[in-house]
Amino acid sequence: MKRIALSLGACALLAAAAAPSSFGFAAGFDYLGEVKGQDGTSVGFSIDRSASGHRRVSEFTITRVAYDCRDAPAGLTDGWVFDPGIRVKSRHFEGRGDWIGLPLDPVGKVTGKLRRGGRASGSFKIRGELAGAGTHCSTGLLDWRASRSAILTR
Repeated sequence: MKRIALSLGACALLAAAAAPSSFGFAAGFDYLGEVKGQDGTSVGFSIDRSASGHRRVSEFTITRVAYDCRDAPAGLTDGWVFDPGIRVKSRHFEGRGDWIGLPLDPVGKVTGKLRRGGRASGSFKIRGELAGAGTHCSTGLLDWRASRSAILTR
């Protein structure tokens, strides 16, 4: 009976760890979280060092975030990654650039603060042809929060 319980527990743990990647969200981020006020969303990013030794946010990724359009139906994002790495200065970061994930790469910005205790928060905005060529869509300015991922290999 004990073996069955251990086996079921191990299977549940593996399924939970694999779930984000099965929905188009990469596992292995340093920070994982969500968009405030939007259930089912995901926010994730990693912290690494540039060639010059500065800390930077990389692979800032969002999934299932709602957007509205002036000339198309509203929708949800797939897994979109903010393209440039963002340098961290005094635990703050801010960047503007492309969001990768569509043939019509939208643009936007990301801001955030790394807080004590392994927490982070900030905002982002995406705008552009999110629903296809010729559409004018935006997420609006959205707040996000994340915490240091429990499953780290470092």
